[in-house]
Amino acid sequence: MGAGKSWTTREIIWHKRQAGWNQIFVLDPHGTSVEWRGVNLITGYREIADFMQWYMGEMRRRYKAYRESGMVEEQWTQHLRDTNQHFCVVAEEFTTWTDNITEPMPDDCEDEKWKPDPDFVGKWFRCAMTESRKQLMIPLFVAHDRTMEILAKAKGLSKLRDAALLEVELIATIDPITTEAKASGQGKIKLPGHGQWIDIELPKLDQKRIDFRLDESVISDAQSNTKKVEPKLSTDSEIAERIWQLEFNLDKPSSDSSPTPSLTPNAQSLLQYLQRTGRTSAVIQEIQPNFKVKGQRFSSEELKRLFNELVENSLAVWLDANTIKISH
Repeated sequence: MGAGKSWTTREIIWHKRQAGWNQIFVLDPHGTSVEWRGVNLITGYREIADFMQWYMGEMRRRYKAYRESGMVEEQWTQHLRDTNQHFCVVAEEFTTWTDNITEPMPDDCEDEKWKPDPDFVGKWFRCAMTESRKQLMIPLFVAHDRTMEILAKAKGLSKLRDAALLEVELIATIDPITTEAKASGQGKIKLPGHGQWIDIELPKLDQKRIDFRLDESVISDAQSNTKKVEPKLSTDSEIAERIWQLEFNLDKPSSDSSPTPSLTPNAQSLLQYLQRTGRTSAVIQEIQPNFKVKGQRFSSEELKRLFNELVENSLAVWLDANTIKISH
């Protein structure tokens, strides 16, 4: 928890989109379209189960077509690319929802005779793990652990996992102020078939990516220089901050109200409050009774997180566990 799995996953998806993978399926039973723009979001346990069943059927169909095509493997995979049949399946937080997946009943089966296969998820996992490469139906599993029992109730497949999967482990660090786990920027990678884990450094990310659309109109307009493209708000926090500025801060000069992009709206409001009251330092216990956003007050722990946001953005420094000095 807190090591950066979701943020890193989204960056991998973005790079795959830029590399020409036009079809990305995200299996996330609790996901919303707002956070997954530009991909095929499949949400809901039944919908995910239906997709898994389709995936295994599509795998069988492709292998049959491959055997009958007369092509060698390289020709077949190029054919799949040329016809835009290559896709990626992202099993987001895979270990948290698989217990709720039940094999869908086939249309030609009588209700009273139907018994779902208890190994349905395991079969899908093994299919995606072992048969996907030649058919370019590539999976990306996001999980809290790498044991086969945790991954898909698939005991006894650790050797197959080691031989088939490229694995990345993210390393968390504990924030000394908030005592919360957060991404350290460090990780390890293990290549398929190799037992050694190699230390890696991950790129620094300032925000979670939620939009995976390749905006071709913006690119073409920039090249032709014939149309002005309005700047796009890429995160919900930026949208919320812009709305806040328009609705509640109309009397301030634009130079005073311009948001710091990497701050959340509440942290931005705190910064403006400190600047407006002319403070050079702030103590949590002193700020707590007076600072509020749209009538909402904050607990000491919530204020500590907002203070820490200012520190992480070089807008303040910690003097002690409850006090920050404002940078000017």
